[in-house]
Amino acid sequence: MTADVPPASDAARLRREMMADRQRRSTVWRVIHILGSLKFAVILLGAIALACAVATFTESGFNTRIAQAYIYKSPWFLFGLILLCINLFAVTLTRWPWQQKHIGFVVTHYGIITLLAGAMIGLHTGFEGNVTLKKGAAPVNRVTTSQSVIWMESPSQDGVYIMPFDGETARLSPDRPKTFLVPDTALKVVADDFSPNMVREEKLVAASEGTGGVGVQLHFASRMMGQSLEMPLVVQAGRADERDFFGLARVSLVPTLAGEATEIPRETQMVFAKFAPVVTGPIKTGIGVRLSPDGKTVTVVAPDGTGATYAREEIVGQAFHEAGALISVERYWPDFAMQNGQPTSRSDQPNNPALLVRIAKGAETADTKPLFKAAIEDGVLKYQLSRGGQVYASGQAAKGETIPLRWADWQAQVEEILPQAQMTSTVKPGPELPKGVQGIPGIRAHLVNPDGSRGADVWIESGEVTALAAGTSTVRFGYGLRPQTLPFTLQLVNFEVPRDEGTETPSDFRATIEFRDLQNGATKTGVARMNYPASFPGTLWANLTGINYKFSQAQWNPRDLDETTLQVLYDPGWLLKWIGSLAICIGIGIMFYWKPKKASA
Repeated sequence: MTADVPPASDAARLRREMMADRQRRSTVWRVIHILGSLKFAVILLGAIALACAVATFTESGFNTRIAQAYIYKSPWFLFGLILLCINLFAVTLTRWPWQQKHIGFVVTHYGIITLLAGAMIGLHTGFEGNVTLKKGAAPVNRVTTSQSVIWMESPSQDGVYIMPFDGETARLSPDRPKTFLVPDTALKVVADDFSPNMVREEKLVAASEGTGGVGVQLHFASRMMGQSLEMPLVVQAGRADERDFFGLARVSLVPTLAGEATEIPRETQMVFAKFAPVVTGPIKTGIGVRLSPDGKTVTVVAPDGTGATYAREEIVGQAFHEAGALISVERYWPDFAMQNGQPTSRSDQPNNPALLVRIAKGAETADTKPLFKAAIEDGVLKYQLSRGGQVYASGQAAKGETIPLRWADWQAQVEEILPQAQMTSTVKPGPELPKGVQGIPGIRAHLVNPDGSRGADVWIESGEVTALAAGTSTVRFGYGLRPQTLPFTLQLVNFEVPRDEGTETPSDFRATIEFRDLQNGATKTGVARMNYPASFPGTLWANLTGINYKFSQAQWNPRDLDETTLQVLYDPGWLLKWIGSLAICIGIGIMFYWKPKKASA
């Protein structure tokens, strides 16, 4: 037996007949029903979903910039989103005139349209950038965005022309060059290659008398880390040349070492996790150093019994002050053994953990990084090695000799000593970087004259402007990230890095920023903390509409606590995205949880 299907109500039948009749009589309604059809929606959603899937794999395999250039910010993807909005709007019109049961349906669809509109506005008119601030520096009103551009100065005008251009997504090659016309001239700049990793190579060359200064070429190498570094140093006009060594040490060439501090005696401790320590040296500090059985923590105990515990990974190769002394943890072996008279590790397992520690008593200093200070006297390099202002080794080395630095297994070889030298610098493509590591990109370009003659190829790294020449013609050309001018200035008032108790691990980052409106001169102070951004103007209306600039902590410089880098976010589509999201939630709630009352018979 089959159940009888009740006949449709007269109202529903009349409604369907009315919709069919208006499609037959009106071309506009036929188009609306086609644009609002389910088949059209399925095709659009499938295409957009496939594009997003491809973009996800592209972002994972390459980077976000390529995914945005080829998909998210491409004209065809924007066109697809516009068609989806038209489909959503048309499908609500196909239900006209609306009834109570259509309220949730209409609100949900208009919420999706509003959300997509806000996303497109934010994607194409907002920006994300960063700015580095330094305490005591002048206020700034420009930030660096992630969009790549080229700069060009016309020789016939004083203005600078900026044009969006990404060398990575343009896939530059000699077979696929990109030509830029120099404004108001017949000159052309041709870019024909790209490198994701530009390196700057400095060389020491001989100079004529009176044009240079005394210089030395050093070669640093570590077999344990598999790294090497060339470092030329020149003393010009009596000024020292100081360089940073991977953020772990400093190297300085000074005019003379006369009057420098003498070497301070130190105690050396060979600390074992399972055996008593071996203590040597001309002094006895009374400070004990203990290594945990798993080799993960190090405890320093003062003569009075007080002490502190550190994570071993954070202090190996570092120096720090504890118990009124400078503690230098120089080496760690997880499975210590002696081989051919030299300490080594038999494996990576903590079977026999051991530490090499040196302890020096003396006045404390804030800078505990190792310092290699040298001067050229009588044709040889005289040097001093110190930590925290306390010299632990000194000597001299001639050309070709090697200096043990006691920074793990790093050594410095003197390759060249010149009484008159000057520095030359060239930019060239570097080696391929490991996946996930980002280098400094750059493009190769040359200038072309109207007669077809061309100048030399020049590599231009991101952030640099250089002169391209061809015969008598010269054009200044640059490549880098687009600067964004803000309607206000910002200045770093203070920067604090609180630490977890008993460790050097940062627990928070607090940047106090002073904002100043360029129109009315009004000032405001904000604090950017971890997960709590500062905003400007930060008023109720600005927060509600999203016309707000948000500054979040992005990076910090452990070598300079007066410096910080902030991420800047400006999203004018924020309000529409929130309104759309709220409308979607309300509409779905109405559809599933609100039932209109049926009219009584």
